[in-house]
Amino acid sequence: MARFSGTKGFILGAASSGAGKTTVASAMCCLLRESGMTVQPFKTGPDFIDTSYLTLSSGRTCRNLDGFPCPELMPFFYAESCGYPPPADIAVVEGVMGLYDGLGPGGEYSTAWLARALDLPVILLVDARSAATSVAAVAKGFAGLEPLAPRISGVIANRVSGGSHAELIREALGRFTGLPLLGWLPNIRDESLPSRHLGLVPATEHKSSASAIDNYARALREHLDIGLLLAIAGEPSGRYAEPEIPPAARKPDGSPVRAAIADDDAFCFHYRENWRLLERLGAEIETISPILGNGVPADADLLILPGGYPEEFSAELSGNSEFMKSVRGFAHRGCVYAECGGMLYLSRSMSYREEERAMTGVIEADVKMTGRLSRFGYVEGTALRDNLITRSGESVRAHEFHYSRLEGAEPNAYSVKKFSRPGEIWTDGYVTEDGRLLASYLHINFYSRPESAAKMLRRAAGLK
Repeated sequence: MARFSGTKGFILGAASSGAGKTTVASAMCCLLRESGMTVQPFKTGPDFIDTSYLTLSSGRTCRNLDGFPCPELMPFFYAESCGYPPPADIAVVEGVMGLYDGLGPGGEYSTAWLARALDLPVILLVDARSAATSVAAVAKGFAGLEPLAPRISGVIANRVSGGSHAELIREALGRFTGLPLLGWLPNIRDESLPSRHLGLVPATEHKSSASAIDNYARALREHLDIGLLLAIAGEPSGRYAEPEIPPAARKPDGSPVRAAIADDDAFCFHYRENWRLLERLGAEIETISPILGNGVPADADLLILPGGYPEEFSAELSGNSEFMKSVRGFAHRGCVYAECGGMLYLSRSMSYREEERAMTGVIEADVKMTGRLSRFGYVEGTALRDNLITRSGESVRAHEFHYSRLEGAEPNAYSVKKFSRPGEIWTDGYVTEDGRLLASYLHINFYSRPESAAKMLRRAAGLK
């Protein structure tokens, strides 16, 4: 059985996107933290942006619970994250999209799928603008969608016009569903969390994020039954399985592999689980900033450039010529792994908002921001040749989400197919002849293939 160390939790799901999940989940984390509890936040799916708000509001690094890359490890991720010192008292899991929205009509890897996999109770968030009894109808429909329905234990109403409106919703829920109204939020017009083309602006960029979350928390505090919320929280009972971790990688002299990971406003799309896995494989991690840093550390063996918003910071990145020079130099001696925005940074140039700026020039291609979503969703990439993480013919699960394309050098790393449309296939990414550099649009959780992370570290250690 599972080893969850007694940490209870709940999942905040919603009827649809745009209902205010991140706002309400952040406010809940803030209130629970204020009550003296250690709160472990999670985000359902591969989202890298909402996690920044949940981290800010809880004071603890938000983790992803993405069922697509490694469905059997959801209980493991929950248990390890909640037990990571200090142990968490309560877990708050923010859902993704609408409760049942996942792969295909069966909603695979959706919020409901995760709730069933972990056996956690769901609190349904409903946008109550211009609705009262209809909120009960929505809740009843969502709670009764068999065989997909998880255990829905309560409702929170968002954008409520006032106390009388809330009482109408409460009475309707009690009469027609038996579900309690745990709380409600008024329609707060003077605070907003700004958005851009990949979703919300990360909390680290939005300087008034803490103030906005505090205002939402203050409004929710007046109308949330925390005692009932805690009574509803449950301990997961999903089937617990440990991942198989390869032996630690060491350099020939026995020293650890030094991994330099870009982590700033331009490169902020991280699966934090990947950091944890690299450490378990023996790597020593140092974070660096291509915006403000002086260069890749001289003792680095591996450079990791994650996704993010390099286009929004192209002037700062291009202006830090010393750092770009060090990246070019490192690419000739070390191993480089880049995802999405990291790959854009390795290009020759980037065109965005009618301005073209020089990038590092490691890859002989130029970036064009398209202004529309180019790729979105879960994918499988099959290696066209040996690279840092896979041998030719091996496949990895990943997701793509970008508004750009590269022109120039032909992609040669992966043949990629979209899971929701198996007939949709394209070529993606770049790998050098010597295999020391791999860059692509694929965002990969390495727990889906721990041997890939180990392969990358062995290569960076100078081992084949």
